[in-house]
Formats: sequence, C-alpha cells, structure tokens
Amino acid sequence: MSWQHRITQALAQRQAADGWRQRHITEENHTRSLTLAGKRYRHFSSNDYLGLSQHPAVIAGWQRGADLAGAGAGASSHVTGFNRLHADLEAQLADWLGYSRALLFISGFAANQAVIHLLAEKTTVSLPTNWRMRRCLTPQATVRRSCGVSAITIRTASQRA
Repeated sequence: MSWQHRITQALAQRQAADGWRQRHITEENHTRSLTLAGKRYRHFSSNDYLGLSQHPAVIAGWQRGADLAGAGAGASSHVTGFNRLHADLEAQLADWLGYSRALLFISGFAANQAVIHLLAEKTTVSLPTNWRMRRCLTPQATVRRSCGVSAITIRTASQRA
C-alpha cells in the first residue's frame, strides 16, 4: 500500500468517524456572537466570560505588559521559564480569590490534563462532557490508561441519553 493510499484511507476513516474538522472563516467574532457565512450565531466558546476582551483597561494592561516584557512566545513560562511576572500574577490572583496560593497553567489543555491526572490517581471518575472537550481530554485519559489506570470514563452527550 502506498503512502498516499494510506493517508487517503486514514482521512476517509476519520471523516466517517465524525473526527474530521474543517475550518471556517468568521466574518465577525465578538464575545457573545459571531458571524459565519452571513449568518449570526450565539457564541459560547469565546472564553471571554465577563466580556472584558475589548475593555479599555484590559487593552491598556496588555499594552503595558508588551512594553514591559515584549510580545511573542517568550511570555510563556513553558518556553522561557517561570519569571517574576508569572510569580507576581499568581500572588495577585491568589489574593484576589482569597487563597494562599494560585497556580497558572500555560493553557486550558494543560489545566485539563493536570486535573484529569490528579482525579485518576484518587478515584474512579466519570466525566460527562461534550465532543469538543472530550477531544481535549482524550489524550490525558489515554496516557493514564497506558500507565495501568483505567479509572476514567469519558462519555459524549449522546452516550448519556
């Protein structure tokens, strides 16, 4: 079987298993709505829960941060290491939330992996979740199973019905 045939076959299998994603260009993308192909939709995945992404104080804060530390991947503690700015942010968040400490993760994916890892070590967990989130959590669940832990069950909405 040729390489091209294997790729074509794998893509067809992924499409048949509803595992194929297509990108669509959004014309407008706001906190609570987005426009795609001329149609306006309710937007539930912006991660801008408080609607602050366009707030002047937030934008000014980002600009001050870029002036102070620059812009780019170097801002990530994952790339260049944990620095004073990261430590200060953790301390401010902990104080604001009323806890003694806070922990920053480099992404939502990394936070999900940490939570699943800890839960899998403690108990059997059933996580009812939607398809998009399941894809995010599946790699961690697979890793835990490969380490001899099969405590995680991930169910889609259709499996819960």
